[in-house]
Amino acid sequence: MTIRRQPSDFRVEERSAPGFVESLRDRPGRDAPHAVYTLAKASIATPDAAGFLARELGVRQGQVAYAGLKDKHAETSQLVSVPADGARLPDRVEGRGWSARLLGFAGQAVTAECITGNRFVIVVRDLTRDRVRTMERRAIALGGRGAPGSLLVVNYFGDQRFGSARHGQGWIARHLIRGEFEQALRLAVGTPSRKDAGRTKKVTRACAAAWGRWDDLVAQLPRCPERAAFETLAAGGTFRDAFAALPYFTQAMSVEAYQSYLWNETARLLARHIADESPSAQNGGAERIRGPRLLRTDDPFGEMLFPVAAAVAAPWRTLVLPLLSRRTRLEGAWAEAASAVLHGEGLTLDDLRIPGLRRPFFGEAPRPLFVEADAFGMSPAVADELTRGRFRVTVSFDLPRGAYATVVLRALGE
Repeated sequence: MTIRRQPSDFRVEERSAPGFVESLRDRPGRDAPHAVYTLAKASIATPDAAGFLARELGVRQGQVAYAGLKDKHAETSQLVSVPADGARLPDRVEGRGWSARLLGFAGQAVTAECITGNRFVIVVRDLTRDRVRTMERRAIALGGRGAPGSLLVVNYFGDQRFGSARHGQGWIARHLIRGEFEQALRLAVGTPSRKDAGRTKKVTRACAAAWGRWDDLVAQLPRCPERAAFETLAAGGTFRDAFAALPYFTQAMSVEAYQSYLWNETARLLARHIADESPSAQNGGAERIRGPRLLRTDDPFGEMLFPVAAAVAAPWRTLVLPLLSRRTRLEGAWAEAASAVLHGEGLTLDDLRIPGLRRPFFGEAPRPLFVEADAFGMSPAVADELTRGRFRVTVSFDLPRGAYATVVLRALGE
């Protein structure tokens, strides 16, 4: 299976919240001080595209607001906004690999509350006939009882969420919990990965080569947000001080990545429990569950388990699990699974803190155990023009914000 063979193979269109676009004004004013654009891009990360747009409009990059990061290796469309006062506001602006179209003016900057989710259209390539049949069977097994054409899928975090651990480098937050700030800093910005590119590649390689020679490293590094951490060390600061000098987004993601892993592990245990406890028949015995009750797919962070839709009783479908924090109360149907995951990590809830730092912190956030991939469709298989003797299919579906299209593909066996 291959996805993202070319940018057009992975298309993402952000869905605005009901009434948001309709509420936009035709011109800026005191009650509509934010210009809202649709930003389309291909093979460009959202922050980079936002930077290009900012330069064209004459505003600072930090003034471009958006609801979330969209895949770099894809064709994507999303809402962004800039303060209208003092900006150049053409109806359309474009550059290499990106363009933006003015929609109107809003009373608030674009945030996550302005969107409901995303529409995905994904070409899956390099498939055998058997793999195509597997996808078709799984789509039927995952068919939810809600809207026609929907799949019921465990709402795992995708591995995009896992930061340094994606490249086999370990969890930064594990070191933070133990107060090992040098190791945490090194993992965050000083450990090269083969997937690094651009400025990130320059920074990680420079840090790895000159680690411990802080004056030399500061002299070598380009102007970048990470530089402040090594200026802190060169001035005699501690590794804790240096980690705290990193961009807060980097700090926060190091904690959230590990929380996401703990959430996934808890969800995995619950998926197995749900399949094991499901009755042999549904609807008073009228509908028997045929075939396996649990679909399995390999994943770098452990096997992903997906109960078939007919095995998932109503209470599980609406269950919400928190990202674990010191304030979490372990109670209800998921408590035993979460306790087992913490025990396996050698932790208790009280360990979920970083000694000596007020932030980043392990904050509690709710996440539904299951998600519906609505308006699901899968095309018939056709010859893959890019891989001789193989086939391709196109799948399309809607997901609420925070859910991962790659997890839906895992559920389908890819």
